[in-house]
Amino acid sequence: NDLKATNEEIAYLKELCQIKTKDRGIPKKRPNVRLPSTILDNFLYHGDLGHARNYNLLQEIGIKHILNVSDIELDNEIRDNFNVLWINIGDELGVTIENYFEQTNKFLRLCQNKNEKVLVHCQMGISRSSSIILAYLITYHFETLSDAYDHLVNCRRVAAPNFGFFLQLIRYEKLLRENKDK
Repeated sequence: NDLKATNEEIAYLKELCQIKTKDRGIPKKRPNVRLPSTILDNFLYHGDLGHARNYNLLQEIGIKHILNVSDIELDNEIRDNFNVLWINIGDELGVTIENYFEQTNKFLRLCQNKNEKVLVHCQMGISRSSSIILAYLITYHFETLSDAYDHLVNCRRVAAPNFGFFLQLIRYEKLLRENKDK
């Protein structure tokens, strides 16, 4: 995993950091931390390990699938009652998260095509899960990483991939754009 960023990539990273810190005003309603954040209505939910371990909450929301990108396996009760994809990823700068984008995009696309709800989570619901969701959003729902991140932060204020993951997302966006242009 090459963490040496070009000047162009550094400029984009700065732009992405400004998205996180821009004034969004007071939320229309205070987010309920008991619930995962809704990223795409009736489909994509973003949360933390506590949400993923809460069987009653998952049932109440209507979650059918769980994408776990933490290094903690879910309990049998959850694995037996939901379609769980567990990808054991650490939240360190040198982790190559982009190796999982194709697999996670395929999983999420399948859930969306079935019109079934999915929870994407990591331990805190901040970095790893945000990165996986952003990869999906720029593949299928937004033209740019900047637009996708702005949407994600509007839905989940704590969303903040680590810089290594952001750098990989910048390169992934560039690859997607190059493939579209072909």
